[in-house]
Amino acid sequence: MKNSLFLLFVALFTFHSYAQSSDELFEVYNVRNEEDGSTVVYANNKNVCEESVLITFNVLKNMKADVELPYKAVIPAGAKEYKLFTLTIKNKAKGSQLGYVTKFCHGDAFNGKHDDKYVYTIPYQAGEQYSIGQAYGGKFSHFMKGKTHALDFTMKEGTAICAARDGIVIAVKDNSNKHGKTYKFQEYGNYVTIYHKDGTMANYFHIKKSGSKVKVGDKIKAGEIIALSGNTGWSSGPHLHFQVFAFDENMDVKSVPTKFRQEDGKAILLKKSETGYKSVH
Repeated sequence: MKNSLFLLFVALFTFHSYAQSSDELFEVYNVRNEEDGSTVVYANNKNVCEESVLITFNVLKNMKADVELPYKAVIPAGAKEYKLFTLTIKNKAKGSQLGYVTKFCHGDAFNGKHDDKYVYTIPYQAGEQYSIGQAYGGKFSHFMKGKTHALDFTMKEGTAICAARDGIVIAVKDNSNKHGKTYKFQEYGNYVTIYHKDGTMANYFHIKKSGSKVKVGDKIKAGEIIALSGNTGWSSGPHLHFQVFAFDENMDVKSVPTKFRQEDGKAILLKKSETGYKSVH
């Protein structure tokens, strides 16, 4: 997914001031005190979920921070002018300079952990059953880093897709109608991404153009219809690509294996199957 699951911002400068007109969903900026030369670093988080931030300095001349470096923090959803730390001048008779690299991602990358006891709802309407053309470790595309634990449910375009777990919608794209069998079509895939309370996210990919039934900020319950399936992006045919993922301390995406509810009350990992599995809500 392009520009939605992971954001990377690089800053290398002497001093910047904050531009009030910024449209970035998450940003780190610094403001210098002209009187004493100190600099305060802030963050804005316009996302509807918390964001982890890692700040590493590659230039820090004649300045010291009031926190341990590199700096790690989790910024609350909707935070504005959130103070991160202050840099002060060591020797005012000498020049100073700073430069840093900022990495950030959704969720708590430092302390978050998937709730392995949670049992997911198969992401389509109750009683329906669709084959699984590609499961965990699939050779077509699920062997790639970050996609190892993914499922492809084969279904015709326009099939109702349901949330597999309660959460809040953090990203929606449904403006594309392009698809192809090579990786270069990846960016044209439409999707809905839902954030869970344990800091993980579920991605519902390849939905049809204008197929989203939700918007960013919507609170969703498991079993609720969120989109219509399609055949957009890197795809060899109509299907729903589903996976749960999170980020590690290096802000690298990692897929998470999940168990699903069955009629007999059991919770199982789904495998490649021509007959598929019936959804139980």
